[in-house]
Amino acid sequence: MIPNTSTLRPVVRRILTEDYAPVAEIARSLHPQWFTESALLDIARDIRTQDAYVALERKVIGFATFVLTDNSNMAELTWIGVSPELHRRGVGRALLTAIEKALAQREVQALQVSTVPPTVEYEPYARTREFYHAIGFSDVQIDENWFPSGDDRLLLSKRIDRGITSLR
Repeated sequence: MIPNTSTLRPVVRRILTEDYAPVAEIARSLHPQWFTESALLDIARDIRTQDAYVALERKVIGFATFVLTDNSNMAELTWIGVSPELHRRGVGRALLTAIEKALAQREVQALQVSTVPPTVEYEPYARTREFYHAIGFSDVQIDENWFPSGDDRLLLSKRIDRGITSLR
């Protein structure tokens, strides 16, 4: 049993084939609050085709994926998910730190992510925005009717620190 207090210091590594089922399970645990049915299908595909990382604490407890954009100086965080019982314990931060380190080694200058903006009143995504802001992302713009649902999109960006050398 993983304790449910204090910050965790998970091991973060690139995804392996045997991680696909646990990642799908985590994604399902975040449905419907964060992920739609179609998102679950997209995640199952993207963990196989994009750069993907997992966080482990005796088992897979989180995942994140990213792609380089057409402008190779920028990357897009496409998915991030952490077991719900471990939210606010440092797992998401550990995943993003590992991704930033990988991007710094590739000389990528910025990481972008899309999420639901404050114009859509939905508490789970208020926490998502709070997380991104806490780890250094800044709002770039809001695009109206961006998502297939017709919801707006908030685009956030974070400059990659080229001095990242550890997975603190």
